[in-house]
Amino acid sequence: MEKLPLNTITLGETLRLRDDVLPLVKKRLWVFAGVGNKDTILLAHENVGYIWEAKPAGIDWEEYKRRKNLE
Repeated sequence: MEKLPLNTITLGETLRLRDDVLPLVKKRLWVFAGVGNKDTILLAHENVGYIWEAKPAGIDWEEYKRRKNLE
């Protein structure tokens, strides 16, 4: 699995959690809110407004690259 350099992602872009990461979390799409400590990704809930940290390996980078190629 290839991950993208975090500095290529624009604030506000949508990122999708991989299906095998946190399977009890029903919400899979999150808003990129920046980079946290130790190369973690800050993800924001689009409606509620809370932010949490995720490991880059938890992001579905293949889906992100497919979506970016379509835009």
